[in-house]
Amino acid sequence: MRKIFLICICLFLAVGVQANPFARFNEDVEKSLTTPSSGMFRLFGNQDSEIQKLFSMGVNSVEEEEEEVASLDLPKYINVSPVISNTVVHESGIVLKKYIVQKKDNLSKISRAFGLEVARIKKHNSLASTNLKLGQILEIPVQTKNASSSRVIKKKIFVLPVPQSRITSRYGRRVDPFNKYNRVYHTGLDLAAKVGTAVLASADGEVIFTGRNGGYGNSVIIQHKNGYKTVYAHCSQILVEVGEAVKMGRVIAAVGRTGTATGAHLHFEVFRNGKLMNPEAALNITEKFVTKLPKSEVAGI
Repeated sequence: MRKIFLICICLFLAVGVQANPFARFNEDVEKSLTTPSSGMFRLFGNQDSEIQKLFSMGVNSVEEEEEEVASLDLPKYINVSPVISNTVVHESGIVLKKYIVQKKDNLSKISRAFGLEVARIKKHNSLASTNLKLGQILEIPVQTKNASSSRVIKKKIFVLPVPQSRITSRYGRRVDPFNKYNRVYHTGLDLAAKVGTAVLASADGEVIFTGRNGGYGNSVIIQHKNGYKTVYAHCSQILVEVGEAVKMGRVIAAVGRTGTATGAHLHFEVFRNGKLMNPEAALNITEKFVTKLPKSEVAGI
């Protein structure tokens, strides 16, 4: 009876240990959110950190993924547009029209035709009198709503790295996928898709890391302008190299389940100046580009 009791205790302890393999990981994540110097994996923190030790092994083997995607032939680029709107904005102002004096023309007749005062035409053309010569060229300052135009393009800074994916887990606190009785902090956005689905560079940048990264599995990290970094984890294949400049839409990897993953998906993270941010907030950031167009002509004048 005593032996049976001891066996039950051992089994209970074993289940408790396996139920939440990432308890220490979540503690370190919470520390990283308040301590700028701590990091979640080797490129963002201390080489000897506890979290790096915890993530020294992943759940799935690379061989399993390689067998599933060996026959895939992914394109180098996929056309994705960050443009949200593209509009032309007209601004009111003055357009100078040239007028050639005809027979029987006088300033009163010309002023009525353009809806301007005689004095304004005289002043603009530096006329000493109201006398005009045949063929004389006058400049007429015409007020119009289309005096100048600008093209305004509104673009997203980042695009979804797996366009046809399904969001299965968002940034923030969530139920631990390995223990439903525990809540943990999820540091990215999970995008579910089939193994081998193309993973795109979310924005222009430079690849600063590729390779196996413990529980993150096969990972790619890209440095972008304005202090942004994006992380692409659990990939089955990596298709870019460190130092490579990539454009938005470049196929950098394939969706997988390497590292510590419960299923095929891309784990997407965004950093700004070394600090984690909500990837969905990053995906909603826009920038505006304004280009002046040539001055409009006034039809019919």
